[in-house]
Parts: sequence; C-alpha cells; structure tokens
Amino acid sequence: MSQAALSTLLILLVLLATLYTIYAGNRDLIRARAWGELSRRALPFLALLVMASTVLFVRNLQQGWAMLAWFAAFGLLIVLSSVLSVPAEERKAGRAFRRGDYAAAADLYRELVERRPLARHYAFLGAALGAAGRLEESVEASTEAINRDPEYGLAYYNRALVLRQLRKKSRARKDLERALETDLPRRFRSAVRRQLEELR
Repeated sequence: MSQAALSTLLILLVLLATLYTIYAGNRDLIRARAWGELSRRALPFLALLVMASTVLFVRNLQQGWAMLAWFAAFGLLIVLSSVLSVPAEERKAGRAFRRGDYAAAADLYRELVERRPLARHYAFLGAALGAAGRLEESVEASTEAINRDPEYGLAYYNRALVLRQLRKKSRARKDLERALETDLPRRFRSAVRRQLEELR
C-alpha cells in the first residue's frame, strides 16, 4: 500500500471516528433537531478532521518551520474550538455544580432552559435542584426532560436518585430500568446497576 493510500485511509478512519464521537455524545441534540447546538458541539472534532486532512500537504513542505507553524495553528484552533463548543452560560453552570454551589447551578440551568429548552438542560437542572435539596422541583425538571426526549437516559437516572430520597422505591426502580434501555452514557450504567441491586 502506498504512503498516499495509507494516509487517505487514516484520514477516513479519523472522519469515521469523529462522526461517531459527535453522534454518540449528542444523540439528544439530533433527536431534538438542534442543528445549531450540534454543530457547535462538533467544532473541536471538525478542527481535528481539518488538521488530519491537511497533514499530507504540510508533510510535503520542505521547511521545518512550516510543520511547527502548522502544529501551532491547529493547536490554537483546537483549544479555541473546544472553548467555543460549549456555551459560556453552560460552562458557568457546570462549574458551579462541580464546586458544590448547587443553588447557583440551578439558577443558571433555569436560565438555560428558558433560552434553550433542550432535554439535556432540563436534566442538568433536575440534577442541580436535587443536589440542592429541592427534591420535588428536581423531579419536575427531570420529568420535563423525559417529556422532551424519552430516550435521554440521564434524566431517568437523575429522577431515580431523587425518587429514592423521597422513598418512592418502586418508581425509582422503573426509572433505573428504563435508563438502561436508553442512550445513558456508559459511565453511568454501572452506577444504575448498583442502584438496582440496592433496591432489590
């Protein structure tokens, strides 16, 4: 196999991996037909794709500085696209949640659902409200996420955690079972199975 054919094959593999990664992490946006939001989330992957597709051109340049300039330009592009891929208010809400300021996170997520009423934002609002101890509001927000996208597994998981706190174990079990039937991210699946074992 020639070097050009091998490079083309690698670029195609990067393209397929990029498309799968975008799809796997954003199925809810595809179902909601939130194309603008989806394209924004895809920015870092598209930057990597452009980088991979230009590697042949840069490799053929004889100047050593060209490769360094190419790396620097694409490094900057990837960092910039990563920052721009998540809206500032969503990053701010996520930071508040991670530092344990759940009331502030809930307020910020509430603003997000008013501007962009996506299932993921309602699910994050439900998680923040639950962590802040506002359990009934948390159940309502998670239920709204489920109503907007019945395949958004994180909403079932969040609601189940709160239902357990409310001692509604039967409903919590149903939500956990349903979460496993949806597009729940892999990293949550073992936690769901543990929760189900505890409820038996």
